[in-house]
Amino acid sequence: MHNKKKANETTTSVRKDMRIDKELLAIIEEVRGDVPFAAWVKRAIKMRLDGLETKPVESIPVSVSADKKIKGKTKAPTKITPVRTPNELRSEKTKQLLFSAVSSLSRTKKSEIINARYPKNECRKAIGEIVSKDSIAKYWNEIEVILKK
Repeated sequence: MHNKKKANETTTSVRKDMRIDKELLAIIEEVRGDVPFAAWVKRAIKMRLDGLETKPVESIPVSVSADKKIKGKTKAPTKITPVRTPNELRSEKTKQLLFSAVSSLSRTKKSEIINARYPKNECRKAIGEIVSKDSIAKYWNEIEVILKK
């Protein structure tokens, strides 16, 4: 007998539908910013599970819908630490590399870059093309401040 995949399954994931209280959804919408909803929920679940690894099973609070009430202990809110994605980490590393390279340029080289016809290109050539043109364009306002010092 073959194990057939259901319509809501892929080889790596399963789709789950869930109902969320309107009040909770409003709070989530305020907090999540421009992060896609599904990504925010996945990140929140991972953060919650990481926090539960050292706690016994009895201390896991049960979340209940607003129309059902269960008497029991209420747990104090835990401190939420943001989860940094690989893209955020890569971006931070690129910024550090770029800013340190620009800061290490001589004063004459910095003034040549500022006065060049295409300063972004000159900057990229001066630092040895260690980052992409897009990275220089993205952080150009901050680079200009460093060059004008």
